[in-house]
Amino acid sequence: MPPPLSNSPPFHLLPSPICPLLNQCLLQAGGSILGMAPNSLTFAVIFVAAVALLFAEAEYQYQEVHGVLQNGNRCVCKIQFSAWEFPVERFGQLQELTQNCTKSLEDRKLEATFVESKIPEFQEELLNLSAQLQQYEAMYKQQLYEPLNFWSLRRDLKQLNSDIAKVQNVPSSTTNLLHKMFTEILDARLNLKDLQQYDKHNLLSMKDHLKKMKNRLQSFSIYGNIHIGNCTKGILRNISEPITAQLNPYGTSYPYGGWGMDSMPGSQQLYWVMALLSSNIYGNSIRTYTTYKNFLTAKSNIDISVKSSFTTTNAIQGPGVVVYNNSLYYNCYKTGQMCRFDMATKHITNVLLPDAGFDNKFPYCYYNCYTHSDMDFSVDENGLWVIYATEENYGNIVLSKIDSVSLVVTQTWKTKLFKKAATNAFMVCGVLYATRYVSETEEEIFYMYDTISNQEAQNLKIRFVKYSPNVANIHYNPVDRKIYIFNDGYMLAHELLFY
Repeated sequence: MPPPLSNSPPFHLLPSPICPLLNQCLLQAGGSILGMAPNSLTFAVIFVAAVALLFAEAEYQYQEVHGVLQNGNRCVCKIQFSAWEFPVERFGQLQELTQNCTKSLEDRKLEATFVESKIPEFQEELLNLSAQLQQYEAMYKQQLYEPLNFWSLRRDLKQLNSDIAKVQNVPSSTTNLLHKMFTEILDARLNLKDLQQYDKHNLLSMKDHLKKMKNRLQSFSIYGNIHIGNCTKGILRNISEPITAQLNPYGTSYPYGGWGMDSMPGSQQLYWVMALLSSNIYGNSIRTYTTYKNFLTAKSNIDISVKSSFTTTNAIQGPGVVVYNNSLYYNCYKTGQMCRFDMATKHITNVLLPDAGFDNKFPYCYYNCYTHSDMDFSVDENGLWVIYATEENYGNIVLSKIDSVSLVVTQTWKTKLFKKAATNAFMVCGVLYATRYVSETEEEIFYMYDTISNQEAQNLKIRFVKYSPNVANIHYNPVDRKIYIFNDGYMLAHELLFY
């Protein structure tokens, strides 16, 4: 017989003359009925569950049980479990509570999983915010958000309104643009009120926007209805962020040189890179790519030797180079001569540029001198140009239009811009634009000279991004209307925006 259940409720045993084995039967009922019930397994399960629940709810409940002797040697006891009260209501509450707890636990697990998945995103956002706050902290330390700053902005807006009224009296074809600017100023005045109340962190952005509008207004005041240059694009007004930015194939050890695309309209696509590999002054080869994809991936390049040595006649001197109609134009080694290297025939043509300074006599020199940048070749919609300086013009920039095959000078213009007061220059639509250093990551177009009207201006203030302080070469390409920049070994390209 199995051992008695330790947690079984006690039974009150009553002796009975009907069944001598009653006490045994009742003891078995109080201990284990597994060996005496017909459906032993089912009965045992029900019995154990009932006993456990009843014991939990009413530890000392009793029932009188009588046995019946069957077959002369078997005592059968019948127990009525309904005699004990089953805690149905409490069981239902317990069951509901268990379900609620299970659901709540699953919800917390889902929330924990979601939060865990968001942690990298939050960390990245925190880093971005930290970077932005560093900028604002610097602004705060410099006391950029004083009330006087807002007063200054309001004063500038008022002055712009007055200036527009004056410009409207000048005969001009820019009426629509002036009306647009007037609308912008009205919007700016409303924005200024909001900034002063809610968003002081955008103060510098507003000041920069007003400065640009002022520059545009000054352009209208200076030129009125005069057509700038000989193209339909009008006045250069802005330069995009870099749309191409890549380290030159020779690395940062070679910060001087030039790069770009063949500037001849209708010519076969050809990208090129020329780095000054000797003392940052001399070069003797050029690397070319037949597609833009090859250029970006630095694959399938063709290296073309211009001369066998860096220090020999007709080797390359200085960074002011350009490629036009499959020919490389540059300052010949140690002379005042212009060189044209035909990349197809490998033939070199050299012609003296009259009175031109050379061998580092008149380099670009604003903030930092760009050694041996005496001659700077450029291309625009009119063809090939060379930018240089002469003693006769007191070191100021001289422009010459040259024949791209014979290198003969066809026309010359003299400016009043001292060449050493600029970092670089380039031609667009017959207009010379000069740049100067602003910071390690920013350059500014500050000067222009129109070869059509012979007018010049020094208040353009068109800024653009660079990657490093030194700008060795800038030239414009009329094919895609971009400027190509060689910036301390980085090759940048920007789009030009016109009025």
